[in-house]
Amino acid sequence: MTDLSRLEASLRQLRAEIATLELDDDDARRRLAALVGELETAVADPAKSGEGSTLGEQLRASILRLEAAHPRLAGLVNEVADSLGKMGI
Repeated sequence: MTDLSRLEASLRQLRAEIATLELDDDDARRRLAALVGELETAVADPAKSGEGSTLGEQLRASILRLEAAHPRLAGLVNEVADSLGKMGI
């Protein structure tokens, strides 16, 4: 499995996890979904995404906020961040 296919699989799993998440904060769910959308766009065309480091920083911040309340989701976000880093996105 290539890095790209592994990343795409992680993004699908992350989207599914967000959809089933029991968040009392709808704003947090929207922010996570928007971030995943940005990641998918960056993966689809890395040349158009001049903000790879910004996405990585956003992911790292999301991980910190999620770790205590949603460790499984935080793990998935961390996996995506690592994959992006390996791909240079």
